[in-house]
Amino acid sequence: MNERRQQPIEPTGELMDDLTHPSTLAELMALEAEHEGDIGAGFPAYSRNPKPLTSEQVKWMRREVRLQSMVLSEFAELVESVNLGAGRDVAIAEGRRRIRQHLGNLTEEQQSYFAALVDEDQQQTEAKPIRAQLKAVLRELLSEAEWGEIVQLATASIQAQWTEFLQISKSA
Repeated sequence: MNERRQQPIEPTGELMDDLTHPSTLAELMALEAEHEGDIGAGFPAYSRNPKPLTSEQVKWMRREVRLQSMVLSEFAELVESVNLGAGRDVAIAEGRRRIRQHLGNLTEEQQSYFAALVDEDQQQTEAKPIRAQLKAVLRELLSEAEWGEIVQLATASIQAQWTEFLQISKSA
């Protein structure tokens, strides 16, 4: 965790809530200034876009954000169920990166499923049969090779922490 952050942010599971949290925005703006970059942290996308967004674009963006929020939080739950310990964070980060890539290049069948998932989420019903299938869909979205690479990164993270622990133990 970044030393600058005074109090850790409790993830809500909602991507937009986490990204718009004042502490997150402050940290992003500080990183932007520190590295002399310009990612527009703290500024809404529309303030950097010279053309106003149409209502259809706004609707599409909201659907995309909602889809990613559901998919990425479900992926995190899936990884947490395996209990990777020190490898958890790196596995979640790498898996999320790969899932974002896949979401931009879906088959027609996958597009239909994810569209139905967002539609179901917007309904005010308790039963969510499409959402119930999401973990299985995520298992298939990533290839066996991608899952293997995620596991290798998690393993490397665990090994690095173990090595650090042993070195600290020897010097104590």
